[in-house]
Amino acid sequence: MLLLHSFEYDDAIAAFREAQRLAPGFAMAYWGEAMCFNQPLWRNEDVAKARAALSKLAPTPVERQAKAPTAREKAYLDAVERLYGLRGGGPGVNDVGTQALRDLAYADRMADLSRQYPQDDEAAAFYALALLATIPENERNVAVSRKAGAIALAVLKKNPDHPGAAHYALHAFDDGEHAAMGLQAARTYARIAPASSHALHMPSHVFLPLGMWDEAVASDEHSFAVSVDRVKRLKLSMAQADFHSLSWLHYEYLQQGRFSKARETMQTVQKALAEGTSPAEAGRHDDMHHVESEIGRGFGPLSLKNELASMKARLVVESGVWADMKGQGSFDNIEELFALGMASIGLGDAARADAALEHMQTAVTVIPERDAREVAEIMRIELDGLSRLSRGDRAGALAALAQAAAAESKRPRPIARPYPIKPAHEFYGEILLGTGDAAKAVTEFQAALSRSPRRALSLLGLARAYEVQGRRADAQRAAKAFLQVWHLADAGRPELAEAKALAR
Repeated sequence: MLLLHSFEYDDAIAAFREAQRLAPGFAMAYWGEAMCFNQPLWRNEDVAKARAALSKLAPTPVERQAKAPTAREKAYLDAVERLYGLRGGGPGVNDVGTQALRDLAYADRMADLSRQYPQDDEAAAFYALALLATIPENERNVAVSRKAGAIALAVLKKNPDHPGAAHYALHAFDDGEHAAMGLQAARTYARIAPASSHALHMPSHVFLPLGMWDEAVASDEHSFAVSVDRVKRLKLSMAQADFHSLSWLHYEYLQQGRFSKARETMQTVQKALAEGTSPAEAGRHDDMHHVESEIGRGFGPLSLKNELASMKARLVVESGVWADMKGQGSFDNIEELFALGMASIGLGDAARADAALEHMQTAVTVIPERDAREVAEIMRIELDGLSRLSRGDRAGALAALAQAAAAESKRPRPIARPYPIKPAHEFYGEILLGTGDAAKAVTEFQAALSRSPRRALSLLGLARAYEVQGRRADAQRAAKAFLQVWHLADAGRPELAEAKALAR
């Protein structure tokens, strides 16, 4: 149960199967294994394997009910069977295509179960998770999330060591707007589940959007280290390490000005790619936190290559080291394409920059998913604006960057790392400052910081803009905030010397 609450699905499956071996008639061991094949917040399930797990207890729902000795156990079995379409009140037995309907039926049943057993923390925790699963992918439903979060926090108040309550509270408030409401759970979860890589990573879902960079780094460093220990202990492929937490760590290092550490994370990914993975380990990666080999998904070569491209893009954009992409003619995703275009303009390579912008324009027309298409369009406009500026079209550049910032404003605050990878308000502020409008630049940097608190380049940009305006006290305050974020930064970075001068 502890493993299940922390989404350590493979290890949980092994534990539930061992329970079945020790007590073949123990109904909840089969319920638990079946639950592991539904990974709701990762939008992943294997209905066939879940049904097979339940059938090991007995072949039919009626026979399984007979195996459960208490009313409470019968209720849990009934709920999981609704989740997989094996019981009335939802889709038919053979209809596995309507996952959303099955999720709703399961959530309704867990609501009944938690009301029937008000002292059952497990019922309440799983009800909170079930509510979160009813929110469609890439959508936000504040009312449902807040309801789930309140349920989880109530359990946590009663039982401060409940990993499920802490975990689901973090997911409930993981919307870019309410992260502060998850601080208690963030500070609790890693302490009570120190052997779970995912549990150690989850606090960064609160720390990162609040700009708590030191705390976020500590979470993800520990998370990745624990995942590597697990890989070595079980003699698994390195592809099964927690590259999700490593990719977050990469961004967190960038915010701290620790570019050398960020490069080290990229070298780790490159090494894993060089080692290769088996076909069974290959798969699509959305927001998974480690490979779930029992369910056939994972960080395969393609997704690792994609993540490496994104890491490279962020490093170039955050560091301004355009030479990292000098002469590069290929790219593995749209983020790397954007960074290639930005670097080419910075290097004065007009032909390569024009080619990148042309590819961006094409990409926007073919991306099928609306959210990703919106982000790509903002990046296209940003690149167009920078290209115009490089050609001397100041008015066109400012109009384009204003359009990008306006489009970004219509999007929800970022849940974690910002997308587009160069926040549009920050970018617009930098261009405004460079073209002589410090007052408007201040407004844009403030808008950027309201979306991504304590983001390093936004703080430095704000300090610069205040200084140009002659607002010394404000410039000092912003520069000191930047230096606090960069207190572990690589030595010799020019930003450090500049910020120290501004802070005096």
